Amino acid sequence: MEYLKTRGLSEDNAAFFRLGYVESPLPGHETSRGMLAVPYLTRAGVVTVRFRRLGDGEGPKYRSVPGDPPRIFNANALLVPSDHIAICEGEFDAMTATLAGIPAVGIAGVSAWKSYFARCFKGYRAVYILADQDDKGQGMEFAEKVAEQIKNARISPMPAGHDVNSFVLANGPEALLDQLEIKR
Repeated sequence: MEYLKTRGLSEDNAAFFRLGYVESPLPGHETSRGMLAVPYLTRAGVVTVRFRRLGDGEGPKYRSVPGDPPRIFNANALLVPSDHIAICEGEFDAMTATLAGIPAVGIAGVSAWKSYFARCFKGYRAVYILADQDDKGQGMEFAEKVAEQIKNARISPMPAGHDVNSFVLANGPEALLDQLEIKR
């Protein structure tokens, strides 16, 4: 919970997204010991889990189940009655936008976007692509790749040095809503 609090998530938020901690991994998942478990939920239940290293350490920051195809995180946001939705690069940014009051999904990076995902976003008045600006250009690369495939996409870059999570932590959820010109 200490790590999640640094990301602006409460115990209730962690329960809502069904986040967990890998203390005793299943056989074959030993490399995920000590990592945060981030389930990908749908109406049918959990379809996969990604694992995130807590803090600085050795090994990759994220791990996926070997052989698992890319999926949309927080796919249940697609079921929320709304004329808009946000697409974020990463699970924490999607959680942050959702908690700010914006239905949001997450994609695990540029290479995880698949063209067939685009059909999920038809029918929205606006599809906000919340572009990270805390990297070496991958955030805008991700946003541009996605925007090419979604007719009603609107790229909304975060301020320099920020992703969605850090921007909301620094400025509050209202600042994100203001940036997107979304009224509560």
